[in-house]
Amino acid sequence: MRIVHSVLITFCACALSGRAQVAPVAGVPRAADAAEVALDDELVDTKYLYKVVRHLYRWYLDERDAEKIVGEDEVAFWVRELTPELDPGDRSRFGQIVIPQLGVSVAVKQADYTIEKLDVKVQNATFKIINVSRGDLPPDASGYSVVKTSYKAMRDYGHQTRRLANFPEGELLKRLRLSAREKIWQYMQAREQSGVKSALGTWEELQQMNHVLHLSPLSEVANELWIFWETGRMLVRFASDIDLEASAVWDHDDLAVKLYNIDEQTVVSLDEVAGSNAYMTRDEVGRALFNCIILGRRLEIAPE
Repeated sequence: MRIVHSVLITFCACALSGRAQVAPVAGVPRAADAAEVALDDELVDTKYLYKVVRHLYRWYLDERDAEKIVGEDEVAFWVRELTPELDPGDRSRFGQIVIPQLGVSVAVKQADYTIEKLDVKVQNATFKIINVSRGDLPPDASGYSVVKTSYKAMRDYGHQTRRLANFPEGELLKRLRLSAREKIWQYMQAREQSGVKSALGTWEELQQMNHVLHLSPLSEVANELWIFWETGRMLVRFASDIDLEASAVWDHDDLAVKLYNIDEQTVVSLDEVAGSNAYMTRDEVGRALFNCIILGRRLEIAPE
């Protein structure tokens, strides 16, 4: 991967004195009073922060966000490591990356714990995004380390790598397909049992059809992947606490798979279906389709 080297980086150490009260961060377990902790080098590495911005570029940001920083000389990242209360033996690390000029806060996690009953070690080599939120940002950078980078360098990196993509291959692709197939079978069975007819027909009829899938690129900074099943007009989201490539994800079924019927589960605003997580907004569907179709890889699957 090519990285832009003409980067102006300024580190402003904002040391924590004593014990500071930590505000809740979406996606992170409730934090106790935070003791001073050594900030992980990855969290303030410009190369890593650029990858986070590229993920936001693909999944969250639009031209209205870009307009907020056009013409700026620098972009600031406020970064801190969090110390939430965790279960005994859980050595996971959490961080928060705030981009105040964009009004965005990103929670990240480097998982490191063991599922005792399964004797499975869950461990990520890097910090992965677990939540992105807007609003309720800190009023200033007190308690954060500040990383400043050239806006032009960040913009050029994002532009030059906007189509950079890696896709699941081999065993990972096979397991994703099998996992999606199982979830779709469960979905079809539930609808048939409730008497809801599908435009696709029965499960048996589906087996005789050609299917077209579009895979989103794998993310370097998030353990999730989307598939658009064009034939069934459904989006399939895969997410895990462990890197998707890790065998433990598949050996112990530690994977969340969710289907969205885009004809039935798309709304303009989640306020229409307050309290339900079964829907996606029109913007979210559009971003998923952009990543799956425009940036993604198309696959055709013949009947088995």
